[in-house]
Parts: sequence; structure tokens; C-alpha cells
Amino acid sequence: MITYREANPFDLPVFVSLDKALFPYSPWSPAQYKEEFSSPTRHFVVALDEDQSIVGYAGVFAPGGAEADVLTVGVIPEHRGRGIAKALMALITDWAITRGSIAMMLEVKTDNIEAIAMYESLGYSQLNIRKDYFGSGLDALVMRRDLP
Repeated sequence: MITYREANPFDLPVFVSLDKALFPYSPWSPAQYKEEFSSPTRHFVVALDEDQSIVGYAGVFAPGGAEADVLTVGVIPEHRGRGIAKALMALITDWAITRGSIAMMLEVKTDNIEAIAMYESLGYSQLNIRKDYFGSGLDALVMRRDLP
């Protein structure tokens, strides 16, 4: 059974490690995560397996009264296809709504077909392409969803 909770500073080393594995083309540094975790306009959540190991995570920047930005969403490969990313997205979206966010924005690699399909199933629409967003030759699809 998968459970979910708010991330805490003790999770930082796991975030950094998973980020390197899941996003080797643009991982965040420990300093970047530490800074993001310390901001009241950012919120991170984790998914835990039966052993209380982190198998997925997500983060959002929600300044309130404006668009929120999905900062990161990742699920380890052996746990994909079980609705974990959708549940994580629901948690950060709910938090952004409580902060008064009017929409959610995100960038996803243009070749990440599974993630794009999931975001579309959650009501996101494709806006445009950002060239080299994740590095040279690694374009991002910008997606947006209006919030109630």
C-alpha cells in the first residue's frame, strides 16, 4: 500500500538521489532543494511504499493569487503505472488551490509521452515548446490547467 505525506528536511538526501536517477539531464543540487524546502511558497510531498521508502515525490511553487508552477514530479520506474504521480499531483494541486492559485503550469520533456498523457488526463492543455529547456536538444512542452 502506498501512503503519502508532506516532505520534510530529512527527505532532502533522498530527493537529491532520486533526482539524479530520474532526471540525469538536469538534476537539482542539494543546495537547490534546501533552498526550495525552506520557502513558504513551496510545498513538497512524498509517496511511501510498505517499507516507508520514498518511491515518488512532487513539488509546487504557489505564490498565491497567480499561477502555480509544478517544480518536479517523479516516481521510481518499478512503481509507475499505479496512479502515484496522479495522487501526488492531486496533493500539490489542492495545496496550490488553498493558496489562491488560479492555474497550474508545468514543463515536461517533449518525448515523455506517458507523463504528457497523464497531465492531459488531469485537464492540462499544451501551450507551447521551450527549446533546450532541459539542456541542449532537450525541449520542454509547456502545459497549463486552470483551477476552480
